[in-house]
Amino acid sequence: MCEHCGCGHPHGPEGGGAGHETIAIEQDVLAHDRAHAQALRARMSELGARLVNVIGGPGCGKTELLAALIRKLEGRRRCLVVEGDLATDNDAARIRAVGAPVHQIHTGTVCHLTAHDVEHALEHLPMEPGALVLVENVGNLVCPAMFDLGESLRIVCLSVTEGTDKPQKYPVAFREASVAVITKSDLLPHVDFDLHACRAMVADIRPGTRFVVTSARDGSGLTELADVISSLWS
Repeated sequence: MCEHCGCGHPHGPEGGGAGHETIAIEQDVLAHDRAHAQALRARMSELGARLVNVIGGPGCGKTELLAALIRKLEGRRRCLVVEGDLATDNDAARIRAVGAPVHQIHTGTVCHLTAHDVEHALEHLPMEPGALVLVENVGNLVCPAMFDLGESLRIVCLSVTEGTDKPQKYPVAFREASVAVITKSDLLPHVDFDLHACRAMVADIRPGTRFVVTSARDGSGLTELADVISSLWS
């Protein structure tokens, strides 16, 4: 996929085998990104703002969830949105339609956002003290899990249409997120998805993970999720 994290090469960032040199190069890439993430987190803290990193597979309902969440948070927090996609402005248009300022990042062949990407995106948004920045990461459960964006909270989304066992198949994504959000719960009567089993898988991977079952269509779970996010200022 992309050159940045090395997933485009079968043997790491330089394709040079699994030796010591390849591991050192990958560590350097991640260390550089962590420095940007720490700087961005400090900037957010100074502003009394918070950044939430939302990851999940393509089509899991991230954009629709954010649109519904923005409506739910109206009056509580000023919401700004950063959208990450390989191409198109489709998701930014959907967010703009609910009245939130949004900046679209086109990543081309890159399968994740970085803190540096978000830093540049914020230059195009009306940052203000106390703002909530919602970042919709590029749609997949692999590469975005590796990169800290300077967030105060990381949410991993899983729709009921994707299958119960996704936490077991993509454990890093669920290990690195403190909130797991089940989306499209209104479709539960029509799909083979075991909420109890999925909750147990998530708890096994990261004990204490907040597990929130939502539907952007009927509004269930949105108040709970909005309260979780609002607690970042507590």
